[in-house]
Amino acid sequence: MTTCGICGDLVRSGSGANLHPHLEVVQALRDLQAHLNTHSFAELLRWEIRQDLDQVPEEQRPAIVRDIYRSLLGTTRDSEFTLNDADGRGVYSFDEALGDLDVYRLWRAASRCGDPGCTQHS
Repeated sequence: MTTCGICGDLVRSGSGANLHPHLEVVQALRDLQAHLNTHSFAELLRWEIRQDLDQVPEEQRPAIVRDIYRSLLGTTRDSEFTLNDADGRGVYSFDEALGDLDVYRLWRAASRCGDPGCTQHS
């Protein structure tokens, strides 16, 4: 029995008591892999990144994490970053996100910069 590093659940092995020690290990690894298959690719990747992040100097971590996630979400060619197709599309339309005109006006009012003389955000 072991604890999953991703979700914290106990992972039990269905190995029998009369198996050879090598076969017990093989069965335990199969059971662990079966449990890991219940997690998404993103969960597995985040866990792996966290395992190695403590070896990176603290001042370099933000840039490295940014680069890793950017490479997961898109590609960079000729110094220009482009989102992958699925990540480049919005999930909701403007109407779905903002609802009606009153919600849009509220959003616009909240987005103003606060400078009374500002003509860009009025």
